[in-house]
Amino acid sequence: MLENLIELPKIVTTLTVSTIVFNIVLAFVLSLIIAIVYRNTHKGLSYSQSFTFTLVLIGMLIAVIMMVIGNSLAIAFGAFGAFSLIRFRTAIKDTKDLSFILLVVSIGLAVGTNNYLIAIIVALLSSIFIYLMSKFNFGSIRKYDYLLNFSANHEEFSNNRMREIFDDFLKYDNLLNVVSHDNGRLLDYSFNIKFIKEDSVSIFVERLSKMNGVKSVNIVAAKNDIEY
Repeated sequence: MLENLIELPKIVTTLTVSTIVFNIVLAFVLSLIIAIVYRNTHKGLSYSQSFTFTLVLIGMLIAVIMMVIGNSLAIAFGAFGAFSLIRFRTAIKDTKDLSFILLVVSIGLAVGTNNYLIAIIVALLSSIFIYLMSKFNFGSIRKYDYLLNFSANHEEFSNNRMREIFDDFLKYDNLLNVVSHDNGRLLDYSFNIKFIKEDSVSIFVERLSKMNGVKSVNIVAAKNDIEY
């Protein structure tokens, strides 16, 4: 058993310079595609440029590691021992980020073992599927929901005028909370709303802001996960 383990490094496949360069470049290109998909589909507040940069590097490095390991079980154990010394102290805030890491690792593994067709198909199909799920907001319970907050001077504010604007732009609205300040002269409103057309958000905010007595209009999209 020990003799067989010692003999394993001798059967490592010899790689030419052109093959090594091609593998690294292909791993870079495919990992870059995944990084671009991650950047364009990311939602929430946890986006990190360094993480996007790292996705590209991980794919390349995994491909290099697989070329170094080749068919050698001994080198594989050595690489495993070397990586056990590395401590990753950066916490992954979004669970979806972990899937992108696994995706570029899979691509690096495929490229490093010369399974180019698998790597290309995985990168392209994964990108298409991710874009489709992002476009249709897959997994969201509510769609096109927003949280509306604004302050209004009670003496100048017209509830009927507000209702006219709401009827023009909103499919439904639900009053969540009203807080009074300055002996009831200033009111803070909070609404859960859904638009008839999502592209009318900016026009709605502009119309509402121009109402007499209304100020500090804020609208937050609730269809995406918001992290704190």
